[in-house]
Amino acid sequence: MRFALLVAVLLAAVWVGLPTASSDGLAAHKSGGSLEARLSSDLDYVDPGLDYLAAGWEIQYAVGCKLLNYPDQSGPAGGELQPEAATGFPRISNGGRTYTFTIGGGYRFANGEKVTAASFAAAYNRDANARFQSPAQFFLTDLVGARDVFRGRRQTISGIIVKANTIRFTLTHPAPDFLSRVAMPFFQAIPKSMWNAVAPAGVTSVAGCGPYYVNSWVPGHALVLKRNQYYSGPRPQNLDQITYSIGASAQTNEQDVLQGAADYAADGIPAGDAAALAKKFGVNRTQFWVQTSLGVAYLALNHDRPLFKNNPGLAKAVNFAIDRRALLAQAGFGAGRATDHILPPGVPGARKCNCYPLAAPDFRKAAALAKGNMRGGTAVLWVSDKPGDLLQAKTIQYDLSKIGLRVSVQSFARPVQIEKEGTRGAAFDIVIDGWMADYNDPYDFINTLLSTGAIRAYNSNNIAYYRSARYDRQMAQAARLRGAARYNAYGSLDIQMMKDDPPWAPLYNFNRRILISKRTGCLTFNPVYQVDLAALCLQ
Repeated sequence: MRFALLVAVLLAAVWVGLPTASSDGLAAHKSGGSLEARLSSDLDYVDPGLDYLAAGWEIQYAVGCKLLNYPDQSGPAGGELQPEAATGFPRISNGGRTYTFTIGGGYRFANGEKVTAASFAAAYNRDANARFQSPAQFFLTDLVGARDVFRGRRQTISGIIVKANTIRFTLTHPAPDFLSRVAMPFFQAIPKSMWNAVAPAGVTSVAGCGPYYVNSWVPGHALVLKRNQYYSGPRPQNLDQITYSIGASAQTNEQDVLQGAADYAADGIPAGDAAALAKKFGVNRTQFWVQTSLGVAYLALNHDRPLFKNNPGLAKAVNFAIDRRALLAQAGFGAGRATDHILPPGVPGARKCNCYPLAAPDFRKAAALAKGNMRGGTAVLWVSDKPGDLLQAKTIQYDLSKIGLRVSVQSFARPVQIEKEGTRGAAFDIVIDGWMADYNDPYDFINTLLSTGAIRAYNSNNIAYYRSARYDRQMAQAARLRGAARYNAYGSLDIQMMKDDPPWAPLYNFNRRILISKRTGCLTFNPVYQVDLAALCLQ
């Protein structure tokens, strides 16, 4: 999923210990009340079929119920799948191609409607609808009959069959990551009011079947989550409601939290303030928290445009010229792990690349690689309008000037940037972006971000518009493997791509930095969904 950059940087590839009761170590807390959250950048959507930002998935985790889900726990335990609306893990048959789930009878949407097997099938069929343009379609390609729905030939996926309280999925081939995909927010149950709602703008309220539901969203202004009174599952449901105010600066949001006018700076703090907050509160004690994320910040090089199309020499030159150490310094307190390849530490198969300089740029080698490959010598760099991202853009502009590349910078609000960069034909050559794992498997970084199939007219994940028949074949082969063979194949593919034909200039792996108010407790940091909103409480 896309992430707002410069919220933090990776300290080490280990989990930071985090209590699952209250953030100050107190088990006692009061039930109820309203928590006030702040967002400087708006969400892209609240519709689960379209939402693909980290801040949005944090919300979806509180709103949705799924066949399988991740528990309300911090650290590695929070990344282990468990049954939710399903009564157990599926029965697998047909040589690993068919999965049959049985749905329990206890879940209800916030409008009182029962969650059934059909509620899940409707989500898949809606996501696949050609008019809806859901990014979920990339994760449906191996379902039998899904492509017919993508192309408008059918309304429902033939490989999904509902019978009474069971739902059966049939794949075109065995897929080791299928159960992880089932747990993505795209595929949470949806109420009947959403089954045929396929406008590309999505819905602005969601009667979820999780602990909370989206009561309202006014883009650019406010979002209100309210407790689902019909929820009877095992997840926490401490607060009556969570209200987001949207649009103030990160600095203003930080001050509101510090002064007690707000409780949670939901999309981060100014990078330059992290050290002072750590000094004032300590780290992972009361109000200031630093937690590892499976993510990577990178420069995507647009292979649809003449500058980088079939031009690996210039792509390598950019990787040698970028000053990753300076970019980390601009990220503030906690900067500590630059990277020169795709897979983050902690993702199975990830290993060191030693492909490009991490401590300081090598301008001499970069200039030699760039010579004869400049193609006019100008580039358009897209970046969000956050102050930290703009500062990084200046560093990149300077670094690339050292190899003779003149860079002009264009900035956008983060949701606008995501929409524009994911639209085929986007007029950038380089874009600063970041990705956090949808689930902990190398497929979600390699295939999801760099396969030809991840290029779409809209909502592309492959924003480098990178196409390679050779690597597509290797990605497809790796995706069918299991265990050590799978992870070794992906680890080798990562290094090979970066050395021979780089799609990106990877920058660094990052952490999440979290600021909460003095009265906020029960902080749980789920490795997939970040801050567990359902678990938060007031004390």
